[in-house]
This record gives sequence, structure tokens and C-alpha cells, in this order.
Amino acid sequence: MINTMVWRGTGLNLFSFSYLVFLPIGALLMGFCALSGFYLVANHFKFPARRIDFAFLLLAAVAFVLQIFLGIYLSFYFMGKVAHPSPASFMEFISLYVTRVKHAMSLNSHTQDAVAAGEAGWYLLMVQVMALCAVARTIYGATDRSGNAQWESTF
Repeated sequence: MINTMVWRGTGLNLFSFSYLVFLPIGALLMGFCALSGFYLVANHFKFPARRIDFAFLLLAAVAFVLQIFLGIYLSFYFMGKVAHPSPASFMEFISLYVTRVKHAMSLNSHTQDAVAAGEAGWYLLMVQVMALCAVARTIYGATDRSGNAQWESTF
């Protein structure tokens, strides 16, 4: 919701902010903000994390990405740019947004250019989703007190 409000006011999508294209700083920071509630509640109530909780965190991370796209999509609907919202038009919106949104890149401190990602936008989205999954894994690992949350034994 905050991402959508900032996007509506400034045109800046905080979630897609990245450094050197492949370091998704916006996804990492927003993911920590969105998923940190699990860590805080688990520590407050001394809740022992289980593997099903890791699955929940991964599902929450993917749902977070969909929520960001849904917020922008509904903003277009309320602005009158989408006639009738439907799942099919939402999927088409995601495809258009990922491939045609312009990313600002600067080569040095004096030049900056905005270019559309094209089909490479899917790879950028994949990096952002993987960053959210890494955040979910980090929060699960910080919450698990049994010592079982090793990278090798998650599955």
C-alpha cells in the first residue's frame, strides 16, 4: 500500500529500486518490512518456527509481489484507465508492466537514461522475487531456535 501511494504521488516504484540492476535494494528493504512481523511475533510469544512456517513465509513473499502489482493495477482502474478489472486483464497488465516500464540507468554522474527493460524485465522480476525468498529464509532462520534451519536441510 505504501509502495502504491508513493508510486501515485511521485511515479517512483520503491519495490523496483535496484543498484547495478541486479541488486534489488527496494525488494530487500520492503521484504524485510513486510515479513518482519513474523519474526517479532515469534520472538515475543517464544513460538518455535517449523518448516510449515518457512512455507508460509515463502507464500507471503510471493503474495507480497502480487499485492504490489495489484495495488498499481487498481490505481489505474480508479484513475479510469482500466475499464473492467478481471484476472485476465490483471495478468496482461503484469506482462505489460514488466516488459514496458522504463528503468532509469546512469552510466556516470552526468548522464542518465530511461530505457524499457523489454523481455529482460522478467529476469529483473525473478531477481526481485528471489530476493524476497531470501528475506523469507533469513527471517525463518533467525526465528528457528532449534538449530535445524540450515540451508541444506530446508527440504
